[in-house]
Amino acid sequence: MDPVDEFAQLKAEIRRLQDRADALRESFLRPGAKLRSNQFEITIKRSLRRVFVKDRLPEPILADPRYWDDRETEFVTCREIGTLRAKDDDIILIE
Repeated sequence: MDPVDEFAQLKAEIRRLQDRADALRESFLRPGAKLRSNQFEITIKRSLRRVFVKDRLPEPILADPRYWDDRETEFVTCREIGTLRAKDDDIILIE
């Protein structure tokens, strides 16, 4: 199998599995959800964390380049040949 085709198939399968895991997770968070089987038990823990909200900083600080760094991110995208433009369901790998 061509590595490009294999990559696309693997990423599609990972997306399908992640979507299913996300749906199951949401169902576990509902009140009265079944959280135990004969083999496994789901535990739900909640915790608080502090979040920095940069938008609340004064404009002079937000506009000052001394407080900002540029960072580069590489995106590897995969789309089926024949599509004209990227779609929301294109496979994206962030490394």
